[in-house]
Amino acid sequence: MSDNKVSLLINRQVPEFIREEYPLFITFLEAYYEYLETKQGTQINDLTTKAKDLKNLSDVDSSIEEFEQQFYNSYATFLPKDVAVDKALLIKNVLPLYLSKGSEKSFKLLFRLLFSEELEVIYPKNNILRASDGKWTVDSILRIDTDVRSVYTATGNTSFSLAQQVNNDEVEVYVNGTLKTFSADYYIRKESKKLIFKIAPSANSEVKVVYTNFDIALLTNRQITGATSGATSIVEKAVKRIITDQLNLGFPYELFINDKTLVGTFSNGEEIQSTIFDDDNNLINLTADSFSIVNRINVINGGASYNVGDVVVVTGGGAAVDAVAQVDDIVEGYIDGIVVNYGGAGFELNGDIAVSGISPFSLDLAVDGVDTTGVANSSQNTFTISNDAISTYANTLISASDYGFPATVIPTGENVSTVIADALSYYTFTNLGPISNVIVLFSNTSTAISPTLDANSPTFTANSVAFGIKNFASVGRIKINNGGLNYLVGDEVVVGSNPFGTFGRGAAAAVKAVNANGTITQIEIQPSRVSGTANVINNSPFIVGTGTQFGTEIRVGDRITINNESRYINAISNSTYANVNVNWTSAATAKKVGKYGDYLIGGQGYTQGNFPALTVASSNAGATGANVQISALMGDGESLTPFIGNTQPGQIISIKVVSGGSGYQYIPQVDLTGSGSGTATASAVIENVYISLPGRWTTSDSILSTSERKLQGRNYYVDYAYVTASTTEFTKYKKILKQLLHPAGFVNYADLNKDTSFTANTITISTTSSNTIAGTVNVGNNSIYVIGSNTKFNVSNSRGILTIGSNISVNNVIRTVSSIISNTNLAVSSAFTTTANAQTAIILT
Repeated sequence: MSDNKVSLLINRQVPEFIREEYPLFITFLEAYYEYLETKQGTQINDLTTKAKDLKNLSDVDSSIEEFEQQFYNSYATFLPKDVAVDKALLIKNVLPLYLSKGSEKSFKLLFRLLFSEELEVIYPKNNILRASDGKWTVDSILRIDTDVRSVYTATGNTSFSLAQQVNNDEVEVYVNGTLKTFSADYYIRKESKKLIFKIAPSANSEVKVVYTNFDIALLTNRQITGATSGATSIVEKAVKRIITDQLNLGFPYELFINDKTLVGTFSNGEEIQSTIFDDDNNLINLTADSFSIVNRINVINGGASYNVGDVVVVTGGGAAVDAVAQVDDIVEGYIDGIVVNYGGAGFELNGDIAVSGISPFSLDLAVDGVDTTGVANSSQNTFTISNDAISTYANTLISASDYGFPATVIPTGENVSTVIADALSYYTFTNLGPISNVIVLFSNTSTAISPTLDANSPTFTANSVAFGIKNFASVGRIKINNGGLNYLVGDEVVVGSNPFGTFGRGAAAAVKAVNANGTITQIEIQPSRVSGTANVINNSPFIVGTGTQFGTEIRVGDRITINNESRYINAISNSTYANVNVNWTSAATAKKVGKYGDYLIGGQGYTQGNFPALTVASSNAGATGANVQISALMGDGESLTPFIGNTQPGQIISIKVVSGGSGYQYIPQVDLTGSGSGTATASAVIENVYISLPGRWTTSDSILSTSERKLQGRNYYVDYAYVTASTTEFTKYKKILKQLLHPAGFVNYADLNKDTSFTANTITISTTSSNTIAGTVNVGNNSIYVIGSNTKFNVSNSRGILTIGSNISVNNVIRTVSSIISNTNLAVSSAFTTTANAQTAIILT
């Protein structure tokens, strides 16, 4: 309203000659206007005032209240007068409402104007199942360590711009690699994001600031570069991993890469570089190590006798820091089976097996099977030994005519002229052979240790003392690695020199059988050899020697073998000529002569596992390729492995990576030789710095199993339906909506979201205010996720209704919200213990 009075302006509004010549007229005009402006009794003469204000009546902010109805009639015919907002604001915003008529924005604006609340518009068509309509994406991620650094080159200045606001305990400051001390060397100006040194670092020094809580969002939309590879890309999104991997190896920063901007390939273990601007538009150089770690170790061979906690050594890989790992799980239980890896030689059925390395009397084993085929397996199935005790004849005179030995070879008795072999009596073990099976008689203690198993050799008694044949260390088995070609039966197996520090003697063997190609299939262990070689003729008893010492090394009555035929010496003509008791059945030339009695069959004094080398000397010049070796001594050479089910005690099941290390460029080596049996092997797997994740659906539009997908119907699930969801009753806005904004051809549904109150049962019974979330939810046993159908978790979050830290009740189970992922997916702090579907979610406040 104007306060200027026209009566006061008359004198200045008329021409000067009028004022001078007609002063009475001027006085009349002033009196007239003053009359019009002055209250006369009950009459308000404000006509001039109102006339002056006519120009303002079109402005709703300054218009008189009497024109309110006219404004409504002209501009807001369908709007109620009892609106929640200022009427002037309403009328001024009617035009945008009309211009956006029929759109979702017009609906939301209407509700803000009328009811001062946010409206949610839901389209049922978004839940219609459509073929091939799902949205699929593949994320590419570059992972970096959380110790992001800003790096500067000093120029004699004391002030450096920081990448973000930090407290003094949120950074570590280094100058040329030396850690500096807060307060003593520098201080932080948090508000201005400045690092101030008390004494300026020398020129060209490297100043490095390590952020312990870096705001990784600063790298969004920034270019990153691999320091080694030179690869570059633009970061679309940068986040910190909030859910660690199953091995709990940390929470790296994850940079989501746009593959279209990727040039080159990022390398494992390299430094990642980027830049940002400070508040003064100066560049700050940022660096971080790529997150290239050992994320798991796969067990290849679990070995045996390992313990939980045994150190697993991880070396190599070009790592900046080596990974740390340990044995996490092993096999433990009752030994219930024995695997015969190699049966050795010279064992007998029901023989005992010594057990060591575990509690005494906790495991009892016995030999339950022996391969007694003998030469067919290139092993001995008999073993002959003298069981006479020399001490029994300790007082016998050397000059006596009969020593009284029990042997019956010399009828007149043994004396100083008798060969010792003829004076002794012998005991022969039969049915010997490699172990083929072991039985567990009892096992009564759970163990993680793989015990040492040693089968006892057969024993005999001499002078009331038991002796095992193992003690004689005689060769009992020969292994044919390669039978070669063109070999002949009777070919000599030559025993080479003893390895250093061993003292075996007397072993000998010959080829016993070959196949059609001359491939050796059997080898017979035979008596020790004497000097020279011999020739024999078929159907003749004679032996013709070369370099032999018949009469000295061999005497009448001795048992010999030539070309796999055994005979007794009947007569000796000279050192190279003798005859035997039975004619030879085949001719042989330049064959070695074996003599029984000088040594045990197989010799003696050899060392298990450290044998002389063997070669095969053939009389056929075309023979080639044979490879044979001594594999076991009599009563020895077995390899037995205890098992719990199908695994060994103390076998490694899994290895835990305690620390993944950092900066791995290639796969490191895993060493398990320092504990347990030392035989376990494993391989490390490193997490590549740049990975493409498995593709994922970003919508459920075409997924049949998704609960929110519906088949198109006739009324609700159609393209032309919409739902207005608010806390205002539909009857209050139905007419306005239909007349003002409702688009033709559409059908409208309303969803009323009302606040309710209820009493929640907790440890302390109290009345709790609650909000019911629209839609329904599903939860699973042992799952922390709440999956919604027709829910709007993000919308509720934007309104402050549902926030991180809110308590929600699903199926009478209360949990705390830890993360809101989408409108239909949120995570809670602890897993649900039961599965429940189509439940109402209630927010407790």
